[in-house]
Amino acid sequence: MKNYSQFQQLDLRFDCERVRQEIAQFSNEDWREESVGKLTIVLVSVGGTINQDFAISGAVKLTKFGENLHYLKQVISALEVPVSRSRLVRLAAKTETAAYTEYNYHWFRHNCIYLAITGAVTLTVNQEKISLATGEAVISNNFQPYSLSNETEQDCLYLVVETKRLGDWELSIGNWESHSPQQVAVPPLQERRESAAASDEISLETASFEVLTPSEIAKLTEVIFAEVEIGEKTFLSQILDEFQRRWSKVFAQFGHSRQGELAYQDLILTFQEQIVPKVNLGLRNSWRGKNAVKVILSMLKTSESKAPKKFKTGVLARKKLQIKPQIQWDACYQVVANVAQEKTFQRLQKSPEYEQILDLFRENATIAEVWRKKVSETEINREKFVKIVQKLTDLELVVEEFQPPKFVKPIFIVSAPRAGSTLLFETLSQFPELWTIGGESHDLIEGIRELHPSTHNYTSNRLTEADARPEICETLQKRFVRQLRDRTQQAYLDLPLQERPPKVRFLEKTPKNVLRIPFLKAAFPEALFIYLYRDPRQNISSLLDGWRSRRFVSYRNLPGWDYQEWSFFLPPNWSSLQTSSIVEIAAYQWKTANSYILDDLNNLPRSSWCWVRYSDLVQQPKQTITKISNFAELNRDEHIEKILSQSLPVSRMALSAPSPEKWRKNAQEIEPILPNLEPIIKLVEKENESSFA
Repeated sequence: MKNYSQFQQLDLRFDCERVRQEIAQFSNEDWREESVGKLTIVLVSVGGTINQDFAISGAVKLTKFGENLHYLKQVISALEVPVSRSRLVRLAAKTETAAYTEYNYHWFRHNCIYLAITGAVTLTVNQEKISLATGEAVISNNFQPYSLSNETEQDCLYLVVETKRLGDWELSIGNWESHSPQQVAVPPLQERRESAAASDEISLETASFEVLTPSEIAKLTEVIFAEVEIGEKTFLSQILDEFQRRWSKVFAQFGHSRQGELAYQDLILTFQEQIVPKVNLGLRNSWRGKNAVKVILSMLKTSESKAPKKFKTGVLARKKLQIKPQIQWDACYQVVANVAQEKTFQRLQKSPEYEQILDLFRENATIAEVWRKKVSETEINREKFVKIVQKLTDLELVVEEFQPPKFVKPIFIVSAPRAGSTLLFETLSQFPELWTIGGESHDLIEGIRELHPSTHNYTSNRLTEADARPEICETLQKRFVRQLRDRTQQAYLDLPLQERPPKVRFLEKTPKNVLRIPFLKAAFPEALFIYLYRDPRQNISSLLDGWRSRRFVSYRNLPGWDYQEWSFFLPPNWSSLQTSSIVEIAAYQWKTANSYILDDLNNLPRSSWCWVRYSDLVQQPKQTITKISNFAELNRDEHIEKILSQSLPVSRMALSAPSPEKWRKNAQEIEPILPNLEPIIKLVEKENESSFA
């Protein structure tokens, strides 16, 4: 047998034809497209559902597809390794996958076994190739970028089995080639079937929360330090030593326990912000050093799937969703209050013409008046004047002063975060008469100083009728109007003055509004509320994933919080959660959200709100939207009917494909906390019964 530097061949023999016959039970619809020419069927995954999650995120189980492959399970069992994940892959003729380069903590802990079932699949690692004929199996060095190809004229089929790493930690960051390849002998399957040991029971990797030990951290930081090509290393040595010291302290307290997840996350954030920028340039030519960094950074990463590029990490890091209205010559404009304190004002210091025009709007005036009376006879021509005014409005240094339209029966969707409110919002926003700001109102509401939680010493996001002072309500309405757009993305303030409707139907959803219902009802007396409820297991699982994704960070360096980040809304008594695990925090947020919604809505006339179940929205969209449109007196047209004639699209805020069973990947964490939620669950279900009485 040929020796390879990047592969370890396995001595495995099985009945390929029997495997092919068994796989033939699957229809074309069962195969999911992973990339062009590459189709997969997931056999083992976290929770037994179709996902790309790593084993750190929960218990792995056989999927419905894996359960029915009895002979193939015997083949996998013959490997005599605990399976982390497994999938069948069908690669089209003359197809090559893109090189996989995303090295991370999961691959630090795991190996991939490739087993050819039909045809010949070629595996390339670091320019070394191995072609697997039918029935051959190999373990590859996944430290290096690797790809797979089918160079034949027919589709090929192969099995991928991920297992805990076979070898020491050195292999996992780049020293694979320094070790002699070894033959891993597996008893022939024929012999196993004849013995009492033959079984189709697969050994699955035991679910556990596992982080790097202090010893592993020390070795990885040693690699980073040794590989960095910089002249002065004293400071780097100090910060790496401090990182090790802090890691050892936290590990001594929590070990491999999820109670320490936020503490570990904080240390990884510190590593990312303080150490990585100092070593990146010095590791330019070092695969070992780069991989050591990636292992530490990705330690708590739970999924292989990537967030959509349009979303940045955290609310505070997101780009503001804004409409920049075109200037209206007959509308009145004025410099914003305290303009000198605006950051954008500093950009004008080297632009005297901009400052000159800015001064002309110190008093409320139309653009036409300013041009006619003060600018037309200067050296600034009309084209340049328009350009400057447009820029000043884009920078929000000059704003249109307008009389806001009347908000007639505005609709507020209220629900716990991750309950499906984005899907409902995106669907309802397609009704012809509804105007929205296009997204959530975090900045618009909390941008008013009196409504920011800092004004209340960060006790919570709670707002009541006492906060709805007339001047604040007027300011909030104007802030909404500046961002209003209809379903065609036509901005309200882009319309000529005479075409702007004096009344609007407004649709809004912001998860923090679960604590603001009394305030919203006081600010908008005609307000209608849609209470969207999602099964606690599904909802808490999604909250849990949201916290771990770090895509929903709402506050950084929150006073009184021991950690750097807080995700989603601030419930009352949040500071009591310092020693809680993430799942306990998520459960508390779910419970608080639904408790406050129920209490506050029950203090309003029953005609001002309706109750909707998320499962009904997904499974029966037409009936559910019809119920809502009747309640809110919305007009349906052909556009809405077309949307409701088919399944609703996946929400743009979804972290992965929706599934009612997706929560099971977190079942081990969620099930123990469900008994504490029974009282609020019963109250909500009682509300459900009364709504259909």
